[in-house]
Amino acid sequence: MHEQEIIYFSDALKLVKGDFLIDAIEKFKKLIAEFPDSDLADDAMYNIALAYFNMDQFEKAIEELKLLIGKYPNGTITALDSTREFGKTAAKAYYLIVNCYLGLGQIDKAKDTLSKLGQYTDSYVEKDGEKITFDEMAKKSIEDYKSLKK
Repeated sequence: MHEQEIIYFSDALKLVKGDFLIDAIEKFKKLIAEFPDSDLADDAMYNIALAYFNMDQFEKAIEELKLLIGKYPNGTITALDSTREFGKTAAKAYYLIVNCYLGLGQIDKAKDTLSKLGQYTDSYVEKDGEKITFDEMAKKSIEDYKSLKK
């Protein structure tokens, strides 16, 4: 891994934390353009989609996530952002797609996407010493959405 890749990624994460999402997207895009084969490229694409999600641009986020899954189907979650997430970036991407569809009020599409998460039993978030799969979190998101709509 090149030092410049890490600098771009770290700088972009700092921009995200400062709520400079457009600037962060540009920094992540620069990393992908200059280092498309980097171990961080899939994580950068995910973070671009997450920024769009945080700006309520759910359709744009879904578009980015589908590109990520297609381009980096075997990418792994980086440890650089210290999120306690492990496994495949695609699992995390499908989880965010579920939440994007819920944000759009498209529960059927969220459920369809959920079916793709079952294969990622090795992808999870560690919280309070417990492993919670992205599949489990997506199911909970759908349940919470349903309970709010009652």
